[in-house]
Amino acid sequence: MSHKLPHAFNPPDVPTPPPTYSQACIARIVSPANLITLAGQTGSQSDGTISDNFIEQVKGAYQRVLNGLKACGATPRDITFVRHYIVQTTGNPDLDGKDVYDRGWADLWSEFMDKEADGHRPPDTVLGVASLAKRSLWYEVEVTAIVNGASS
Repeated sequence: MSHKLPHAFNPPDVPTPPPTYSQACIARIVSPANLITLAGQTGSQSDGTISDNFIEQVKGAYQRVLNGLKACGATPRDITFVRHYIVQTTGNPDLDGKDVYDRGWADLWSEFMDKEADGHRPPDTVLGVASLAKRSLWYEVEVTAIVNGASS
């Protein structure tokens, strides 16, 4: 592997996952390098307001991932691992009647990674959780990334 970008792939004897992620990711560490971890990003606005629309929360979280990575000198192409947290019981019958995977966030994640990371699919974990920091938050995402040859 001669390139410096993370290489996500599916090992031959591991089940093929849904199209939103790959089972493994190798990131070549080239000195100097920076490990970047972003705190969980949500759709909460700067003024503290939170949309009661699940998809709007997801879109906001992805924009904050993009902004956070840029502030660290990285892009979504540098992501090596992702965790998605989805509240299981929101009080919204339309959402609560669906499995957390089927609530629309996965398609948006794929679109985001297609646009911002050339289709890169780092490994991820999807967790259905009882709650997040505020009751009105229904989705949160955290990422880890590596930038090789970084100067900061």
